[in-house]
Amino acid sequence: MTQLLQILKLRSTIIHNSIVYGFRKKLFKLSILFTLALLFVIGDYIFFYRIITYLYRLPLDVGELLITQLLSIIFLTFLSMLLFSNVITAISTIYLSSDLELLMSFPFKISTVFISKFLQTAINSSWMILIFGLPIFTAYGVVYNASLSYYLLLIPVILPFIVIPAAIGVLITMLLMRFFPAKKTYQVMTFLGLIFGAGLVMFFRFLKPEVLLGKDVPDDVIVQFVEGLKVPDYPLLPSSWAAKAIINGANGMIDSSITYIFYLFLIAFLFFVLVVLSSKKIYHAGWASAHESFKTSKRRREPVFYIVIERFLKKLFTVQKNLFMKDIKLFFRDTAQWSQLFMLGALVIVYVFNIRNLPLDSLFLKNLTSVLNHGLAGVVLSAIAVRFVFTAVSLEGKYFWAIYSSPIDFKKFLWEKFWMYFIPLLILAEILVIVSNLFLDADSYIMAISIISIFLITAGLVGMGIGMGTIYPVFKYENIAEVAMSTGGILYMIMSFIFIGVIVVLESRPVYVHFYKRFLFYNIGGIEIYICYALIFLLSLAATFIPMILGTKALKKMEL
Repeated sequence: MTQLLQILKLRSTIIHNSIVYGFRKKLFKLSILFTLALLFVIGDYIFFYRIITYLYRLPLDVGELLITQLLSIIFLTFLSMLLFSNVITAISTIYLSSDLELLMSFPFKISTVFISKFLQTAINSSWMILIFGLPIFTAYGVVYNASLSYYLLLIPVILPFIVIPAAIGVLITMLLMRFFPAKKTYQVMTFLGLIFGAGLVMFFRFLKPEVLLGKDVPDDVIVQFVEGLKVPDYPLLPSSWAAKAIINGANGMIDSSITYIFYLFLIAFLFFVLVVLSSKKIYHAGWASAHESFKTSKRRREPVFYIVIERFLKKLFTVQKNLFMKDIKLFFRDTAQWSQLFMLGALVIVYVFNIRNLPLDSLFLKNLTSVLNHGLAGVVLSAIAVRFVFTAVSLEGKYFWAIYSSPIDFKKFLWEKFWMYFIPLLILAEILVIVSNLFLDADSYIMAISIISIFLITAGLVGMGIGMGTIYPVFKYENIAEVAMSTGGILYMIMSFIFIGVIVVLESRPVYVHFYKRFLFYNIGGIEIYICYALIFLLSLAATFIPMILGTKALKKMEL
């Protein structure tokens, strides 16, 4: 216990210093993240408060049954997500964390180091429960006018509910790491986790939760929505115990709620003891093998995909071709990178599905939505770009010195990154816009301006992403996703939204003239139409080239 307290004290000191001494530098980032988190919590509370209120007003038996079903599926979803999250997080925290070599060199027991990393894994994996779950349980308590004892029961319900999937996830990770390579295991589990997340996003979206946003929502619509969440009842699952503890606590049955809490704590304790005892047998061997390197003399055959791309790039200069091939191979060899395409695919399907189901009855509304559509598509692209484009230079990581010291022109290096991401993002953007406009029956003018505008928006977003990613690089990271959440990444998102907004505003005048001419048969346009077109073009050029120029200068002045 003394050794564990020493490690936890060291960890708390690191967190304290990173917050206090870096507070001014991170103030902008923290304020943005806090505002977004607060808005999400408020929206989460309002959404579920509305659902639970409608269900509560239904006939007693039906309402109680549906609310119980809703809470059961929420806890079951939390349990599944926590299990996946703990498996993935445990690999990076318990086996690949950069401070493990230092901790292993101290005269600490292996089990003590393991317990400290277990707690870190559980905390890192369960913040989602606090942000997403607590507003739901608070809304449930408000609707049922629950007493103070209900809110006091939330902590003893959530605490063991977090520990159980953490223990199971860590135990699975230890068994995998004992027999398989660390990085391969991490990549495979990340891949499976993203497929699960993509499926969850699509499942929730196809339930059409927007039907609950009307002022007068029929009762049968609410019933159908919750019935769509129906899952089998598993009384021995921790999720069922947690749901029953919450429900009984809100209804004043504290004794019954405490019984289920006792079950949760008992199972959490047993799993915790099991995982600690298992760690004494297999943890150190798995950690040691995770840091061993294996070589093979057998040369693997080059995939046909790489051969085709290399032949396609032969017309380029040798330097650019080699850089292209390096980036493409790095992208597809890193499962954590390309597996996120599944989540991207889910978001694209949800986006098209939303456009397809918009309640637009008139031709005017359809054309107006088509104009706003490429602005919304630009927002989707900016979310993708901050994850892939902005991090393109930072992805070189600690080996960036090899690029920096080689006889490669920095301008060509950055433009290779530009074309690497511009082409696939442009194809994606054009597909989004064209398919959406076909669903909206947009006329030829709207279709043409949408295609041209999304081309310019994509070029601007990629240019800004590469340039600002070079100005604000992060070469030391444990997960590349951290780079997108850096101060530079947040600044890039803000600049992207401003850029897209200005483009849409400048297009408003030509579109207004077009609508006036088409629906009122009168031309009110003048030279300002061509001025707007010119400003859109010049703004896109500036957004594309100026950040690239500044990024090239930043590379030349960079000190490694």
